[in-house]
Amino acid sequence: MWRRRTMKESPQDAFPLPRGEGDREYTQMLSQLKQIAQHALRRVQKWKTPPGYETAYWWEECESIAWIAVWNALLSYKPNANVSFPAYAFLEAVQAIRQEHRRAWRWSISTTSLRCDGDTAELIEPIDPEWQKPFQQCEDLYDLQILLRLLSEQERQLLHWHYQEGLTEREIAARLELSKTAVHKRLARLKSKIEEALAEEEHGG
Repeated sequence: MWRRRTMKESPQDAFPLPRGEGDREYTQMLSQLKQIAQHALRRVQKWKTPPGYETAYWWEECESIAWIAVWNALLSYKPNANVSFPAYAFLEAVQAIRQEHRRAWRWSISTTSLRCDGDTAELIEPIDPEWQKPFQQCEDLYDLQILLRLLSEQERQLLHWHYQEGLTEREIAARLELSKTAVHKRLARLKSKIEEALAEEEHGG
């Protein structure tokens, strides 16, 4: 009978992999997963602890979430994906922590009593808005990385030339040996593709 795994239990404890000839490969894989999880944790370590959580306890939760996320990434990763496994697993871990961070804040805000003025009902101690800044920065970075994964290598190169190097359509056309009109159309299609992806992300697509 399967036993339910708690958040504090490591995936390799619940589902131990066979040892033997593959012991070295298993050890190397385990080391890589730990490094990826630690990398994700370093990315989110400046996020503000949700109300109602002790910092040490919240950090333990983040460690568990990151560890489970990288194992799930190992199971769901497709070798022909347009991204390396370490990058894929890292993004999955950050996203998992981000989702739990958001849920924790929403729950805390909905259950925390706030001091209000008895006459005006205005908040005397409003919720600190500063906690959202590092969270939003990481969320924006994650969304950007997800978008880049949707683009082909040629599209990413075009994006780099036009927006990072600041090349004009004429200069890009010279590099690609295309007409300026052809480059303009490619950039327009690329812009539409990015806008559609952003719209889907905004509406939870």
